[in-house]
Amino acid sequence: MTLRKPFRPLRPDLDNFLFAAVGTERDGIPLSTVSALTSLGLDPWEEAGRLSSLAKPEAVEQLARLIAELPGCRHPLAEAREIARGLVEWLPRHDSEPQPRTAMQDQRFRLPRWGDWPNRWNFLMFCAVAAAAGLVSAILHGGLPFGIGL
Repeated sequence: MTLRKPFRPLRPDLDNFLFAAVGTERDGIPLSTVSALTSLGLDPWEEAGRLSSLAKPEAVEQLARLIAELPGCRHPLAEAREIARGLVEWLPRHDSEPQPRTAMQDQRFRLPRWGDWPNRWNFLMFCAVAAAAGLVSAILHGGLPFGIGL
């Protein structure tokens, strides 16, 4: 059974990363990546997407700095790097190369092609002039065709 849109995960490919444990909170409760990023005032899905687009070493470094800044969980930067290394492994991509687009994605974002712009412009101008001429003719001769009067 498929979930309805409001109940579907935002980015299922990021779930393993976002719900992995970063450490434990003061009361011994595991702290997930999604909670850690939220506590730093970041959008977890946006940040995870951004990190996944970076090269692995850069993603590790940036995530380690975020982990080191977590309130109430003071980790030295070296320890934060170790945690970040493990977490970055859960990201779907680690390189900065853009993913190849599928034919369906390209089609969805492409504007419709209606031919040459100059030819289309000429056609639209002809239609506008013809409509204006018909309206002027109707006003001058006292009515529109088919017995409709002004």
